[in-house]
Amino acid sequence: MGKGPGLYSDIGKKARDLLYKDYQADHKFTVTTYTSNGVAITSTGTKKGELLLADVNTQLKNKNITTDVKVDSRSNVSCT
Repeated sequence: MGKGPGLYSDIGKKARDLLYKDYQADHKFTVTTYTSNGVAITSTGTKKGELLLADVNTQLKNKNITTDVKVDSRSNVSCT
């Protein structure tokens, strides 16, 4: 007895797996700018589906002191 035709859902499965399996469809951006008085500001954003995650990092260097401040879209603030 021979093998019958495959299932309709299996048609193109190998091509779909090649194109979409383990493929991340998120959008990312990073923008960094520097001021004349030594402040570096970096903004980063990631969109995954309908979710948007963002953070802003600032770094101030003044003589022997470096201050880092990070704020993210979940209202977390950290300073070092």
